[in-house]
Amino acid sequence: MSDEELKQLIASNAKAIQALNTSITELKNEWQKDREEWKKDRNGIYQLLARVARSQSDFYETQADFYERFDEIDERQARMLEIMNRFLPREQEP
Repeated sequence: MSDEELKQLIASNAKAIQALNTSITELKNEWQKDREEWKKDRNGIYQLLARVARSQSDFYETQADFYERFDEIDERQARMLEIMNRFLPREQEP
């Protein structure tokens, strides 16, 4: 191999190495951008899941309060019927 061919081979290899370095750098940058987008998406999903959990908690708390009030109404109705039965005369059966 002549000196000129060797110089051309070295120059060609240097260009190939430079191209590979550029390609790898571009891939790393793209990967970093993708990773940042995924991180944002993941954080958004976690925030939505937290909101859903809070909403479910609020719903079940409201539902429990609703049933508690129904129980109170049932108790009041039972006491009122008891009082009415004590103080109001019953109709005589024929």
